[in-house]
Formats: sequence, structure tokens, C-alpha cells
Amino acid sequence: MPSSTPKVSIGLPVYNGARYRREALDSILGQTFRDFELIISDNASTDETAAICADYAARDPRIRYHRRPHNIGATANFNHTFELARGAYFKWAAHDDVLAPRWLEKCVAALDQAPDAVLCQSLVELVDEQGVRLEEYDLTAFGTDSTRPSVRFAARLRPHDCQDVFGVIRTDVLRRTDLMGYHLGGDRTLLIDLALLGRFVLVPEILFLNREHPWRFKRQHRYPSSELAWFTPGRTQHSRFEGWRMLRTWVLCGKSLRAVHRRVPLGRERLRCYAQLLASLRYRARWQYLLAEPLLLLDPKLVAKVKRIKRTLLRQDRTHAPASEPSPR
Repeated sequence: MPSSTPKVSIGLPVYNGARYRREALDSILGQTFRDFELIISDNASTDETAAICADYAARDPRIRYHRRPHNIGATANFNHTFELARGAYFKWAAHDDVLAPRWLEKCVAALDQAPDAVLCQSLVELVDEQGVRLEEYDLTAFGTDSTRPSVRFAARLRPHDCQDVFGVIRTDVLRRTDLMGYHLGGDRTLLIDLALLGRFVLVPEILFLNREHPWRFKRQHRYPSSELAWFTPGRTQHSRFEGWRMLRTWVLCGKSLRAVHRRVPLGRERLRCYAQLLASLRYRARWQYLLAEPLLLLDPKLVAKVKRIKRTLLRQDRTHAPASEPSPR
């Protein structure tokens, strides 16, 4: 049984996630660390999700199950789970991920021992639908565990995976952010803000399985308009040139500049952050995708090809951290 105010809140937003729902719920409820609440926000699912969640909620008092009367979009549903949270720590969970039994215990312990850290995640193993290992992800590979804001900022500006967002985060720190942004890449922009607020720490064990399968969001929504409709219904009118719009919003129009100004005191470290922001424009994965994006208006079938190129370039970028971004540990 959790305490009246649990130490950890786990937010599980879901829409039509019945396929892997039971395995994900079992892995959460089977954690050795038990002082948590599980907040499930069902975004008006039309499959068996509601029946599965109601069944689990009836058997475990740690579960708080909420069903939306209509689909409000993935971003709003993610943020809604946090708005209901009561714990000192918060974690978003996905309906198709699996946690090892000691994942929560070890992440909480790592944050307890590191007051300057804002987020903790373990090593992540990406597996396919049969559980076959595809690759491993280390959130600290480029320097998010550094004590220097400029190094953490540079690390999160790099175009790489966002598995960090499913780690354990300090609730009071998360409340200082804008949460998930209402645009493509809202998880990335949230992590940029969190990196400016404090360092990320790693549990150096593979305790988190992220599943790659045919029903995953990125496999089901291959077009920018479809992706944006999933995140924010009613905003698809902005889907054209989405990559250029993000670059303009987050780099050229200065949202990242404002984040640095808000989070980093005036001095050399702030100047280093500005330099890293300029340096981030050189990443070839970002520019090659942006240069190809206008072609999508002429032939939407190019989306799949462009995304394959982008994934290849991102994998190459992940394996080569630039010398200009040292990572003091």
C-alpha cells in the first residue's frame, strides 16, 4: 500500500494500447519499490484498454484510473497525468515498455543520493516485438551528467533519442518547465529545459526495455500531418514544413535563448550555452532532413525515405561525440 502522499507518481497516458498493456502494468506493479501511485489517463480508447485498466485498478489501490470522454491528443494527455501527480518524484510510463523489478528502487536511490540531479534513468535496451535486442541507449553518453549547464545543454541539443523523458524526475523541477510542448518534438524541448535546470544521472544497468514494434507511434504515423494530429488534434494546419517551424521556434526565434537566459546566471557559462546553440546548427542529420523537407510537398511518399536517412544519420551522430563538447564527469 502506498502512503497517503506517495513518494513517486507514475503517469501512464494511453490510447488504444491493449496489445502490450498487461505486460507493462505487471512490470510497474511488480516493482520492489512500492511507495508509488499509478495514474492512468485513458484518452478515449476504442479497444480493450478500458476493460484492462479497470480490472487492474479494481485489484490494486495504488492505481488511479481516469478515462477521457474524448481524445484530447497525446501531448495534453501526457501533461494531464502530471497535473494529477502527488509524489515528490514523477515518471511517465509508456504502455509498451517493460521495467525490471528494481528499476524504480535504483532510480529513486540514485536521485536521493544526488541532490543536484533532476532526472535519473537506467541504461535502456531497445528490443523488437519478439524481445530481440536491437541497440542500447545511455542518456549520459554526450554529457547530460555534467555539472556544467553548457555541456548538458549541448548534449540535449544533439539530435538523438529521448528515452530520458521516461526516467524518474523531481516533481518540483518538472513544475518549473512548460511540460510537453504542443508541437512535434515536445519531449526533446522539455529535456533541453530540464538539462539547464540540473544534471541527469544514470543507473549503469539495463533495467528498462523499450519496445520497437509495428504498432508503435512512429511506425503508424509516417507523415508530419499525421504525427501532429496525434500529438495535438486541431493543429494540423501547421504540419507543413514542421521541421523548419521547429528550427525557427527553438533556435532562430530564441526559445532556447530565453531558456538559457532564464536558467543560467550571467557569466561565462551562459556565453558557453549561446556558443553551443550556434554550434548545434552544424549537425548534418538536422540540416539534411530540413533541406529534404520541402520535397515532401511535391511527393509525400518521400517521407519514408527521408526518415530512413534521418535515422541512419542519427545513429552515426550518436556514436561520435564532437571534440568541442567535452563531458567532465
